[in-house]
Amino acid sequence: MHQLIEWFSKKYANIKWDMQRCHHSFAKGEVNPYHIEDDCWSHTMLVCKVCELKGYSRVVQAACLLHDIGKPKAREIKYKTYVYFKGHEEISAQMAKPILQDMVNDGLIKAYDIDRILELILKHGYLQKKESVDEVIVEFKDRLDFLKLLIELNECDDIGRFTNILSKGKEFRKKLLERCEKEKIN
Repeated sequence: MHQLIEWFSKKYANIKWDMQRCHHSFAKGEVNPYHIEDDCWSHTMLVCKVCELKGYSRVVQAACLLHDIGKPKAREIKYKTYVYFKGHEEISAQMAKPILQDMVNDGLIKAYDIDRILELILKHGYLQKKESVDEVIVEFKDRLDFLKLLIELNECDDIGRFTNILSKGKEFRKKLLERCEKEKIN
């Protein structure tokens, strides 16, 4: 993880800078209850640290690093009361394409992993929008290995923030993983 962050910080310093200046809160002195850490780069570093501590694969590491790079371009203030990042998953995935190719060129990831990383970035908010374990399992029935990677990214994204608002994430992920194991056996 350290190698990816150092590489990105040097090669894409402009994106890092934009993320450092992109805040989850709508004004100075305000606090976004979902992201008390405030700026997008700090959140990304927390997400990456969780990924590192969990020992997740290079695919998940790259997705953690790049999952929110589109937030500065997507940032909008709604009703002068909160910040919204409409479509940031799609923007992040688009921005990640040339970065991932550079990672391949520099020997940091394998070319065959690019599509999985892009899909992880594109779907990193997917599990937060779902209520039913059954619905998720049906959607990914033939791709349980990918679902496991998505669960890992979701865990890093969920834990990699300071918030006092309880998320359904931990229990939902636990149930999903149990069902994934059950589906593999059957």
